[in-house]
Amino acid sequence: MLEIFKKSFYILKNNLIFIQPLLLGLLLLMTAFTFLVGRNIFSIPKIVLMLSIVLMFIAFSAGWFYINKYGILNYNEDDSKEEIAVKAVQNFKKFFEGVGADFLKTALVYFITFLLYVALMFVITKFCINVFGEPKILYDFPKIAKATSQAEIYNYINSITFEDKITFVNWMIIVNFAASIMNFFIILYFAVMSFEEINILKCFWTAIKFFFKNILGVVAIIIFTFILYVCLNMLSVILGTNSLSLVILIILFTIYLNYYLLLVFCFYYDKTKNNSNNRTELIGEN
Repeated sequence: MLEIFKKSFYILKNNLIFIQPLLLGLLLLMTAFTFLVGRNIFSIPKIVLMLSIVLMFIAFSAGWFYINKYGILNYNEDDSKEEIAVKAVQNFKKFFEGVGADFLKTALVYFITFLLYVALMFVITKFCINVFGEPKILYDFPKIAKATSQAEIYNYINSITFEDKITFVNWMIIVNFAASIMNFFIILYFAVMSFEEINILKCFWTAIKFFFKNILGVVAIIIFTFILYVCLNMLSVILGTNSLSLVILIILFTIYLNYYLLLVFCFYYDKTKNNSNNRTELIGEN
């Protein structure tokens, strides 16, 4: 596993240009969502904008997955600096090729994983209600969202009973645990889609089998990326909320996302590329 962590780091370091479409996509999405804030969200212009955002997100994702795949396929630890630079540009140029090649598959995977996410959150919510009860903060969330200062938020937190705080913490532990596993599986699903020439349903089954067959590696990646995520959040608290800090955090978060993607992609590719029998077993071919 250590080699996969190192390899993913070096691929990202050699292809930092990969974060550009992701960064641009995030900024465009953030800008677009600002126009959706407010009343009458179901007006024709806003519906058109929402559909445009969804299509744009799928397009950016398809191209981003594609160039990261080629970053892995073209990786060679013995490359010179000149060869690394040339390959980085060549990989990046495949972005629009990836949009055209994988747009439909990416859209279908997102649709399937969205349904899975909804089903998972429904089950988790029912489980938490039955085991821990309902935390008061869930009903007061609109009030918190409307808070105009940190003091209002702190005053609200201080008004919550200790029992309700414990209930909310238990909810957050379960929800974050389930979301971490689901997020990993979604990226793994896209890794299978990227490296295998099989239909989306077979990709899903392949991803499930790979997930459980390599559960120790899955746990290692989830724990490692969770630690990175916590460190990123701690850094956001240290840096504050000024404009420069926000730009730095967006860039760091983009790098984090790209590294997470490469970790899972490398994990799948390195576990299957050199063993044709294992690869055949995963895909389900005879």
